[in-house]
Amino acid sequence: MPTPTFARLPAARRDRLVAAAIAEFAERSYTEASLSRIARRSGIAKGSFYQYFADKLDLYRYLLGDEAARRKRAFIGTIDLGGEFWTGLEQFIERGMAFLVLHPGLARLAAAAADPTALPEVRGLHLAICDAGIAELRGLLARGVRSGAIARGVDLDVAVRLVSAVIGPGLTDAVLGELGASLHEVLGSAALRARLDARRRRRLARAAVSLLRNGLAGSPGPRRKQVLR
Repeated sequence: MPTPTFARLPAARRDRLVAAAIAEFAERSYTEASLSRIARRSGIAKGSFYQYFADKLDLYRYLLGDEAARRKRAFIGTIDLGGEFWTGLEQFIERGMAFLVLHPGLARLAAAAADPTALPEVRGLHLAICDAGIAELRGLLARGVRSGAIARGVDLDVAVRLVSAVIGPGLTDAVLGELGASLHEVLGSAALRARLDARRRRRLARAAVSLLRNGLAGSPGPRRKQVLR
């Protein structure tokens, strides 16, 4: 984890270092990424780097964990899932897709860490992040149960895995199928990401929530006519 010295850096200098590190890891594999290049890109001496992080893995862990989570929380913002749960869930899913569109560098880091050919210590970071996401999702579904949007008899341990599959890999596959491209191609192409515009994101999020609602609610909610394109 970053040292107290890193936390005391002026915000502009800290942001330059983080931006340079994200760009380096997004363009190259973890093994090929270079601390020397990160130092040059951010305008700091390489020796100064070790005042901020213990090593390359320490920096990578910070980017995938703290930095990505902080940026995503700030981007998605506070969505009131206690009002109309399913509408709130739609917004949550749509904003998650929007984050991918606007922050492709961080998405590339996450995709690289999920690669089964990645180094064990890097794959371990991805698994830890997934576990944290599962815990967050479980809390979200528990709020749905308390609000009455989700049937009280639902087994949350099973439901959280199924919901995670729908709004995670399942929704990703749906997006890639519509765009006719691989995840690597989408993350590397601004033109492809532009096709995942707000209208398409809302439609996909609505379709995912419709599926979840009919499977999780005690009785199907009111159906909305959807125009598929």
